[in-house]
Amino acid sequence: MDRISSLPDEVIEHILSFLSTKEAALTSSLSKRWRDVFVFVPSLDLDYARQDRRDNPRQFIDFVVSLFNRKGKSPIKKLALKIHLDDDQYVLDQTRVQSWILNVLERGGVADLDLFITFRGKFQLVPLLIFKSNTLVKLRLGRGFTIKLSHENVYLPMLKTLCLDTVDFDGDHNVFETLLPRCPLLEELVLEDQRWKQRQWCGSVSSPSLKRLSIRFYNIPIISLDVPSLVYLEHSCIFGSKYANVNLDSLVEARINLWVEDKPLRKLRDGSALLVPADMMDLITGIKNVKVLHLTSDALELFYFSGQDLPMFDNLVYLSIASDKKQGWQILPLLIKNSPNLETLVFKGLEHYVTTKCGDACVCSGYMEKSPSCLSSSRVKVLEISLYQGTSRELNQVRHFLMKLPFLELVKIRAANNIQVPIDVQYLLKLPRASSNCKIQAIF
Repeated sequence: MDRISSLPDEVIEHILSFLSTKEAALTSSLSKRWRDVFVFVPSLDLDYARQDRRDNPRQFIDFVVSLFNRKGKSPIKKLALKIHLDDDQYVLDQTRVQSWILNVLERGGVADLDLFITFRGKFQLVPLLIFKSNTLVKLRLGRGFTIKLSHENVYLPMLKTLCLDTVDFDGDHNVFETLLPRCPLLEELVLEDQRWKQRQWCGSVSSPSLKRLSIRFYNIPIISLDVPSLVYLEHSCIFGSKYANVNLDSLVEARINLWVEDKPLRKLRDGSALLVPADMMDLITGIKNVKVLHLTSDALELFYFSGQDLPMFDNLVYLSIASDKKQGWQILPLLIKNSPNLETLVFKGLEHYVTTKCGDACVCSGYMEKSPSCLSSSRVKVLEISLYQGTSRELNQVRHFLMKLPFLELVKIRAANNIQVPIDVQYLLKLPRASSNCKIQAIF
């Protein structure tokens, strides 16, 4: 007997829980000892995609039905069910799949549900029994569901993580006003829907317990965030939202992934369109106490057009900026100046839109090396640059940072994968610098 087969059933079941159910079932052919072990693994990972033509729907159904029968009434702690079907698959219908979900719920003890289901482009109602579970800790609903709730059929006392990916909400009322208060321990909420011009969420989140919030929507006209315990925020949507209420008193880290289309951006630059300062400033003020801030190139430029009354970021120690040649760095000098405790500055690319308004943070307008700079008073110790292409403009920018940041201790330069010209690494390592303690690491 091999060493693994000599292990107790509980240990083998734990090992098999890291495999999909179909993979775990293959181990039953190893020996009699393994024949039934996979059946009692307390998790099910079932995935049927139309692209996988090795099994037809009937074979998949027979496998699942047989598995449930062999499990008897043993509890299932985790169910991951992913089904993607085209118009021609009628055998595997919504009623059958709903019966499987209910089977797991009725056994009791389920802690983790991950359901990602699409039926011929149609949405199905979420089984209400899900929203009455006393044991559910993590719930993910994706792509194939419509949520219809009332106060009397919702109570999730143990739920800590909720992910809703492109689901529909039935009814005129705010589903979240019903759902979130009935999840007293909820700590993480993920909302995602990238369907253009469609909006199924009212834009309001209110929860005293929530600690992590990720919002990835195409369009959100009005946003209200009343989440005083939140420590992490990811906010992704197109430019144009109004921020009716922003309560982020405990926020530590923010990822602001706003984006703006070319035409509106051109209008902002030439002054033919105005960005109402309060629209962006309410968000900016709401995140001013963060320690870690990640900005996309669009978000960085939109900060500039929100007005020059940028608040102080006294707690900020880590700033990451994704740079792009279509967006500018106009706000960067003021952002660095208003971040007196900044220690790590990260650039994902150095190429950016050339403008005379970048001030002394860059070399866009032929800035003189001997002139004073906002960088000279910065306490930045670590500078990280990725996606480095080795162009002359990028080299001048690196030289500018080295000469103007007096407290630098470490500079990391990581090359892009698609470098067009060879980079003289030795030349980079020998560049003059304001800090005698500064070391340069070039990763190519």
